[in-house]
Amino acid sequence: MTFGINISMSVMSLAILIIKEENIMKFLIGLRNNVYADYIGYNLRLLGHDVMVVEGGSDILDMLFRQNWDVVIVGILVNYYNGLEILDKYQKYCHERLKVEDDFVRAKIFIASSFFDKISMQQAMSLGAADYFVMPQDTDELLNNILKK
Repeated sequence: MTFGINISMSVMSLAILIIKEENIMKFLIGLRNNVYADYIGYNLRLLGHDVMVVEGGSDILDMLFRQNWDVVIVGILVNYYNGLEILDKYQKYCHERLKVEDDFVRAKIFIASSFFDKISMQQAMSLGAADYFVMPQDTDELLNNILKK
């Protein structure tokens, strides 16, 4: 009886592991508030995702073009480039990349700000942002919104 339970538990654990591995996403996070960025990254890692937290717009652009990401969270105000400039450069990069790679998948880019600015939000959305949010936001709510989109 115990033997059967152990086998069932092992199969169940294996099934959970396989499901978890299939849903792993790659996140790039670049926010002015590194404590908040690290906290978001920590929570995403707990969920099994690959996460890289970087500082400054030049680091974000460098990593954005170096690897394929599923989700990018970038602050509206970061060093060297603002979030809208980064989003614009990424959209141009994607346009060129799609010319040579039909199966290229764009990252979903989320723009974060420490205050609500309707004009910045409209610009972000018109440039192709997946969403615009004001931080700090409840981490569970933020992660649920990101993982749903």
